[in-house]
Amino acid sequence: MYSKKTLGMEESQAAIAAMIAEFKKDPENPPAAFAVVDDTGLLLAYARTDGSRPIISKNAIRKAYTASLRGMTTETFFEEVRSRGWSVAAMGDPMLIEVPGGIPVIDPSDGAVLGGVGVAGLPPGPGDDDIAEVGVEATGYSSIPLKPG
Repeated sequence: MYSKKTLGMEESQAAIAAMIAEFKKDPENPPAAFAVVDDTGLLLAYARTDGSRPIISKNAIRKAYTASLRGMTTETFFEEVRSRGWSVAAMGDPMLIEVPGGIPVIDPSDGAVLGGVGVAGLPPGPGDDDIAEVGVEATGYSSIPLKPG
């Protein structure tokens, strides 16, 4: 029988709680949204701050989805798409996004992608990525991405 690992409710809730706590450390942060998906990209947990616009919410989910399905950060995905002359639209999946802020959750014991974490609303790159990394760490797993491809 085939079996596989994936994130569960406890890990995803821990990630959301950790990201919210990290976000609250800076009262100057703009509205943001946080999402955790499983290995197939299905939403496990989600939260948004007051004042978060709908596009921010959607992008947090899309970032987590992309990181999970591609097994790499959304920033790495962006670099891969650009270096190969591809477009995200040509890939046939409207949920994919090439904006920093999505990080895969990986089991370091075997490299299995267990899910993804996405943050949107903060400055691209360090803002979103730093808080997403806090979420990944709270799951008890790693964010070391697999090689592109």
